[in-house]
Amino acid sequence: MSAETATERPLRILLVSNHRRFKINFRAFPWAYELAARGHDVDVMCHADTERWRTHIEHVNGFRIIESPDMLVGALRQGWDPICAWRRRALLFRENKQYDIIHCLDTRLAVVLPALAYARKKQIPIVSDWIDWWGRGGLIKERRPLWYQWLFAPIEVHFEEAYRNKLDGLTTISHALMERGIKLGIERKRCLVIPGGANIRAFAEVPPKSESRSMLGIPEDVPVVCFSGLDVLIDLPLAVQAFELLLKRDPRTIMLLAGPAEHDVSGMVSCESVMANVKALGPVPYKQLPKYLAAADLFLMPYSNKVSNVGRWPNKIGDYMCVGRPTISNPVGEVKWLFERYDIGALADPTPQAMADAAVAYLDDPERASRAGEVARETAYTVFAWDKLIVNLERYYFDLLDGRLGPLHFQQLPAAKQAATFGNAAHAKGTEP
Repeated sequence: MSAETATERPLRILLVSNHRRFKINFRAFPWAYELAARGHDVDVMCHADTERWRTHIEHVNGFRIIESPDMLVGALRQGWDPICAWRRRALLFRENKQYDIIHCLDTRLAVVLPALAYARKKQIPIVSDWIDWWGRGGLIKERRPLWYQWLFAPIEVHFEEAYRNKLDGLTTISHALMERGIKLGIERKRCLVIPGGANIRAFAEVPPKSESRSMLGIPEDVPVVCFSGLDVLIDLPLAVQAFELLLKRDPRTIMLLAGPAEHDVSGMVSCESVMANVKALGPVPYKQLPKYLAAADLFLMPYSNKVSNVGRWPNKIGDYMCVGRPTISNPVGEVKWLFERYDIGALADPTPQAMADAAVAYLDDPERASRAGEVARETAYTVFAWDKLIVNLERYYFDLLDGRLGPLHFQQLPAAKQAATFGNAAHAKGTEP
């Protein structure tokens, strides 16, 4: 059997995401792609970008993407709509598909409630994935206004924590979140860390630096440092401050921003004249990132020591490694773990001067920068490519399903209670009770 097919039997897998369609590129989509490539039958349930009424089903790369309509708008379309939860539940029972495992890629209301209802009715093993530390000092403090924190922090914390130990297992994007899950009562043997991956398929064709700069109107001989970010810009000010120090050293230096727009950064600079050396592209479609990021000499990836950073994984590092440039970051959480194992750049104290000094060491030594870039690209392909990481997830599924991690939740109930609670799955009907 080839390396791209399942090592055991094909599974029917449901991945339920709290993200909108355009944001599933970083986890749900590559998981589904690689699992389907290995012979599994995969469905991805995500939120539609804008649709409020109709469910849209797309067949792509051998798996289904089910876009759930959502009555909320913008960033609120992240798993909080109770009507979306009801629609998802109704769709699952209407289709009546007997999945082998359900994986909730979060535990927000519109993710865990319909998935758990269906899993319990059909006696399907169900696990959760945890990629961000929201409550208890996490991202909710960084990306939500004070009124939201006061009103909804208890709800965020409840859904972040309450269901973890009610499911059959936990995958996390960081070791810190795994330890948090264990403290909530999940057995360590049922936990698996799956870091963010490198999307080598999307970055298979990275253009030469000269070609990228020509497209962007950037001279070939000027230093270019780059920062990219979709919506997590909590450390962008540190990158801007480090860039300003580099600009004083060499007034030709350009800061390339892929994701942030000019208005995102204009209030961070010390004076308006700095903006003349900032090329802010605004939001960039993921498929087009390679041709823009290729213009960089190196990447600035601030990662200050705060709870939200300790708990997450910067998905952008996979893109940076694929492009093959060194990255300057800080020794915090998973970033420290990564850089201590692979020579893909440098860790500096989380200060503008320290980051600027670390960047200069590469800008002044092109050979060193080239070596680090080559190591980064090789690491992306041999360690963090999704086709490598997905093997661990597949093995985890089989270990769980075959009892090597202990009995599943519904198997732990007394027989009488199983029958009363779940009914007989072998005779389950296609309609809701």
